[in-house]
Amino acid sequence: MAASTNSAYPAKDGWFQFDAASATSLEFVFNDGVGIVWDNNNNANYKVSAAGSYSVVSKVSGFKTGDLPYIHFNAGSGWTTVSGYAMTASTYAGKFSAANGWYQYDISSTSSVEIAFNDGNGVWDSNLNANYVRSSPGAYAFVNQNTQTPTSAPSVQGYVNGPGYAVTSTSESAGVLTINLQVNSAATATSYGSDLSALVVTVAKTESDSVRVKIVDKNNKRWEVPKSIFTAGTLGADSTATAAAADPLYTFNYTQNPFTFQVTRKSDGYTLFDSSGISLVVKDQYLQASTVLGSDLSVYGIGESTRENFKMASGDKQTLWARDQGSASANVNTYGSHPFFLGVNSAGQAHGVLLLNSNGMDVTMDSGHLVYQTIGGVLDFNIVVGPTPANVVSQYTKLIGRPKLMPYWSYGFHQCRWGYGSVDALRTVVSKYASNKLPLDVIWSDIDYMRSYHDFTLDPTNFPQAKMAAFMDEIHAAGQKFVPIIDPGIPDDTNDYAYTKGLSMDIFIKDTSGKPYLGQVWPGPTVFPDFFHPNAKSYWGEQIQLMYKNFAFDGLWIDMNELANFCPGTTCVRQSGVTCPNTGSINAITTCCLSCSGDGNKYDNPPFKINNVNSHDAIYNKGISTSALQYGNIRQYDAHNLYGITESIVTNSVQEELANKRSFVLSRSTFPGSGVHVAHWTGDNAATWNDLRWSIPTILKFGLFGIPMVGADICGFSGASNMELCARWTALGSFYPFSRNHNNLEAPSQETYV
Repeated sequence: MAASTNSAYPAKDGWFQFDAASATSLEFVFNDGVGIVWDNNNNANYKVSAAGSYSVVSKVSGFKTGDLPYIHFNAGSGWTTVSGYAMTASTYAGKFSAANGWYQYDISSTSSVEIAFNDGNGVWDSNLNANYVRSSPGAYAFVNQNTQTPTSAPSVQGYVNGPGYAVTSTSESAGVLTINLQVNSAATATSYGSDLSALVVTVAKTESDSVRVKIVDKNNKRWEVPKSIFTAGTLGADSTATAAAADPLYTFNYTQNPFTFQVTRKSDGYTLFDSSGISLVVKDQYLQASTVLGSDLSVYGIGESTRENFKMASGDKQTLWARDQGSASANVNTYGSHPFFLGVNSAGQAHGVLLLNSNGMDVTMDSGHLVYQTIGGVLDFNIVVGPTPANVVSQYTKLIGRPKLMPYWSYGFHQCRWGYGSVDALRTVVSKYASNKLPLDVIWSDIDYMRSYHDFTLDPTNFPQAKMAAFMDEIHAAGQKFVPIIDPGIPDDTNDYAYTKGLSMDIFIKDTSGKPYLGQVWPGPTVFPDFFHPNAKSYWGEQIQLMYKNFAFDGLWIDMNELANFCPGTTCVRQSGVTCPNTGSINAITTCCLSCSGDGNKYDNPPFKINNVNSHDAIYNKGISTSALQYGNIRQYDAHNLYGITESIVTNSVQEELANKRSFVLSRSTFPGSGVHVAHWTGDNAATWNDLRWSIPTILKFGLFGIPMVGADICGFSGASNMELCARWTALGSFYPFSRNHNNLEAPSQETYV
């Protein structure tokens, strides 16, 4: 069954059907849900002896073993299920014997048997009691001459089997089709909440090479990604179109009940998006949608994580939740959120899909579907038609904004480490590169240069201002550049100007009591600027300008902007008599020394737990509370994944004005559109051969995301590198768009002259 209807199998009510009344035999063939492993049932056919009457050739029903079973049946005494799953990989309660790779059950003594089919994604059909009714041992009468139609069934594999929505009315104006939907049954509370009763679907067909399908609540306005995020893309512009595109490269179709939609490419009829197969579910804190993937489709992109392969595989689950999580940890969500994929079929034809949603979500490639499960916002699908991969990236960056042209010097070789503890240490590194006749274009400083890790300051002992300014003059005379780090966390210290100025401007993110949200990062107790605040640029720009007056840096490195936080909790306060350390070992600095409480609100504990770091970890861990508020009553719950890009927009704008030249800003956290403003590196990797290999698919993925200026820490950030690894990595790193050697405070030196 291809996604398009075979002429012999007419589609009705969302199912392919075949009239078996005149068939001489009927064989059920079971698929593993991926389209790869088929079983022909070993000729155990149901033979037609008379119209509607079947004899069973084999008295043993077989069900394929494995981790993803797709069939169960009722042998006259209730459905065979195991904790909501049908046929687990282990034999069920002794009733099913495993033989030849199949679970088997002897039906010779049963009074009836009902077969139910699973689409491989947890959507079951009860067959509407269209059983094979036993009339004598081994002989069954077929109750229904057509195959089953979909009905509600238990949730399997974590997906919700909702009632679906039906179309109630439609209208079209200025190239936008509006479809009103009503839930099919009275909204019923579940563990994830009640279904929203009425939805509105808008289909914007005003562009020839892309279509936007947005599904929103009809009765209440919900959080959407602000247009202000897209400063250079069409997603940030108000549409001036007054009609549909004259010659669109796609067709849009939909079904009435249950509502599903399909987008196909006109040139070859290839299906780009097909929402059928898995229920559309829209609740307050749980939204579910999916698209059918062609059996020949290769999928690339989705999220930020370290993975062994560029291409996604069936069963891959990608969680989108920005987190201070080292990239040395494979297959877990890390610093950014990118709900975009590129699909390429066997003919080399490509398309792309962006789900414009900033809330936490899981995206799973599961048995021929890509399934989205998000905990808020709206379903805003933007589908670009290709048909080449280059077309897709061009069409996608038209939506989110083209990547910026970086300064020429930034394409050179960069040297950094956490642990260059003085101006003299920096000068020594530059000198050794020169004496060994090795190229060095940019020297960097981690948090070592700051006074007690306070942003915008200089350590008066090891980085005195006059000495630092002189060092800037030296490297600039040699054609070299300098980039320092700044973090968003501002020390909760009345002697710190950035803190007192921020308080006077009311610029910091608030906790639920209305006070500045208190967290902890490198300086100790900290507060965090709100980059949605209309005065954010004025505040942030002043601090950067004051720092620039002390030493004329050339670019900026913004780190820890997921937001990262060492103290989880809805509210945190200082402990009486306890001083938070900002010196000593990394472990001492990163251990929470605040008193934090509260996590019982619906934001910190939503009913659906995304698979945060593959363990369903609380979404506020290693970040600030998702109940915290930003300007305009924006919750971190909705905007957490946008913190990095909002800081990037402001920082890049300030940096451009500072030097009146092309700016260079490196950001750890990213979102669609970040490439307009910043470069990116893959984060805290390790000095291993695996990390060297894994850097390649990660870097390629960010090219798809519209952030081509990207690289990995050459030789590895954590752990001890070695001569062979570092030499090979330096060779590979010369092909990174952003080529930087960087390592950890506790790791041995690994500069190329070592």
